[in-house]
Amino acid sequence: MKKFRNAVLSLLAVCLIALPALAVEVAPLLRSKEGMVAAANPLAAKVGAEILERGGNAIDAAIAVSFALGVVEPYASGIGGEGFMVVSLADGRKIAVDFRSAAPAVATYENLAATGLQLRDISSTPKGFCIPGVLAAVKMAHELGASLPLKELIAPSVKLAQEGFEVNETFSKVVKDNFDKILKNSPDFLNEEMPWEPGDHFKNPALAETLSLIAENGTDVYYKGELGDNLEKFMVEKDGWTRKSDLESYTAILREVLHGKYRGYDIFVPGNPVGGARLLATLNILENFNLGLMGWDDPLALHIMQEAFILTALDQRYFVGDPAFDKLPEKGFVSKEYARSRMMAIDLSKASDPETWVYRSGDPEPYENGETTYVKAMLDGFKEEAPVPATSSRIKDPVESPSTTHFSIIDKDGNAVAWTQTISAFFGTGNWIDGYFLNNEMGNFKSKFVEGDPINLEPGKRPRTTIAPTIVEKDGKVRWIIGSPGAGRIVSTIVEMIVGLVDFDWSIEETVKAPKFTGYDSYKEIHMEEGYPEESVLFLEKILGHKTKVYSYPDLFFGGPNVIAVEDDGVFIGMGSIRRNGAAAAPSSKK
Repeated sequence: MKKFRNAVLSLLAVCLIALPALAVEVAPLLRSKEGMVAAANPLAAKVGAEILERGGNAIDAAIAVSFALGVVEPYASGIGGEGFMVVSLADGRKIAVDFRSAAPAVATYENLAATGLQLRDISSTPKGFCIPGVLAAVKMAHELGASLPLKELIAPSVKLAQEGFEVNETFSKVVKDNFDKILKNSPDFLNEEMPWEPGDHFKNPALAETLSLIAENGTDVYYKGELGDNLEKFMVEKDGWTRKSDLESYTAILREVLHGKYRGYDIFVPGNPVGGARLLATLNILENFNLGLMGWDDPLALHIMQEAFILTALDQRYFVGDPAFDKLPEKGFVSKEYARSRMMAIDLSKASDPETWVYRSGDPEPYENGETTYVKAMLDGFKEEAPVPATSSRIKDPVESPSTTHFSIIDKDGNAVAWTQTISAFFGTGNWIDGYFLNNEMGNFKSKFVEGDPINLEPGKRPRTTIAPTIVEKDGKVRWIIGSPGAGRIVSTIVEMIVGLVDFDWSIEETVKAPKFTGYDSYKEIHMEEGYPEESVLFLEKILGHKTKVYSYPDLFFGGPNVIAVEDDGVFIGMGSIRRNGAAAAPSSKK
């Protein structure tokens, strides 16, 4: 591994900052009035809580947790990755930061054809890398509302990377599941070319040096400086597509937060090009049914949710993408009137046939201006049969991964952050440089050009994904902060949690621990965890005609929500993922 110029001096400058002893509490489930962090790793959650304890706000803590997760979960995120965050400030302002990755300048179908490969074929090569956005998000978030110097927010992660930490079961399992990819592309990450086992001590001195450079020089050292030079050299040597000029042209984008309502609760999510619109569209459909009367394990409720998931997944394919490249009817997609028209496509007596799904996408365009009703729009549309969208033939089984990571934070003043970050598949391309792994987001574009498809590959375009960091409020106050990894299961998992919290009046512990299921238009079955009554599963199969695929409980396939609730008395309750060794952390109340 390359040693950076003056790296040791930078490292010492960061690590020797005098920090007071910090009293924080860490547990799978935690209550506090001092603020709260919920993350997929206890060490990262602890870092965030320590920042809160030192007087930092939720944005300070979020930046620190983002870096820490890149150290302790290098397979799920890091500075070679991207994502989206939603922020609710105590003064009522809502902020969304799009730090999705973008295709480099030479990423065209012509250049892809010249390789003789498909996009999936290059997913484990440097060509699968898209311009990362995590550090651009850090810079934007810090400028928007951080109160502590960036150096202090990075310092805990430098220490973690330099001194190391104990490998947990999730770390070990993910390494073993991806062993061949790592051995081929980055064998020096392994433990003498063997998988890391639980209890092993893992260090990443190269990442400690990288983070030290960022702490000393700011995030521009990546996009415009020495780290960018290192990346370009790597790409040239490995025949990758990204160049330093791509890094220099990248920016995070401050976007409008997408706002919806569900049974009197305000839902704040990111819009295009990620999964927030689909989440709201699904809730809009479900709002037309009395799920609370049915119960969480009622097969009719499961059937209705399954059919809603299919309808919104179909629509997502055609109406969610990068708004800088395609005109997309986002307002129509998330409108209540459009949801009523989609609700009518659900047959309560039987499952829809997967063979017909390509013909069942809707048309939210007439609802885009917010002035039409479903009655008028459907009568107008009845005059001629709606054409099948040009992209309907592309429904195929995707490469699925339980990857990505999410964390939720709230400070004692009520500032809240929902932050999801990823390198796409676990370990991304499998290639690493300077202690971090390179994302393989290129695989989220379409392999071949199809007219009108919002995920056609174009230079500078941000690919669509399903991530959906979510903040739920009631009467102007934060009630829940929710998010999850899990690819195509992200929206279904978050919807099920909101339904559990709102319709079934569950605690966050109940909604996190409840078995999950998912419907997606690339699955022919309902994928579900063990825990649903046998009678309910049989009813889905024998009476309603669904096919089911049952997983053991809990299964990482269904993601790993890290959630915070705010009680009426101001107490924060945090819970980490039960599928990923997650934890909650907070400044200690015993002072």
